[in-house]
Amino acid sequence: MAQQLGPVASVLLKIPGMTALARRAAASYQAAVGNELRKYGLRYDDLLNEYDPEVRKTIRTMPPEEAELRAKRLTRAIDVDLKKTQLPDPIQAKQDIWNPYIRSRLGALKQSQLERQSE
Repeated sequence: MAQQLGPVASVLLKIPGMTALARRAAASYQAAVGNELRKYGLRYDDLLNEYDPEVRKTIRTMPPEEAELRAKRLTRAIDVDLKKTQLPDPIQAKQDIWNPYIRSRLGALKQSQLERQSE
């Protein structure tokens, strides 16, 4: 899925060197987000807004095992946060935080909706 830029971002990215700066800032931000997610044992997709109808439908259509793992990750994150601790380093290292298990299904759902609308 290509992400659309706003008019200001389009103009800023035309400035020489701005694209490289934006990439470095994005990489730095992604690393910071990744570190925070690892502390709690969450995946990036666990943070998607469940009140969005498309996300809710995607979560409902997930395999039961995947939904159960998601629920356990969210429960563990709440527990870790309430205890003001973080997961041990060996467990943090095992986390696959960027696995797009909802976003990939969401993309397929949106594609099928577009196909139905074009018929």
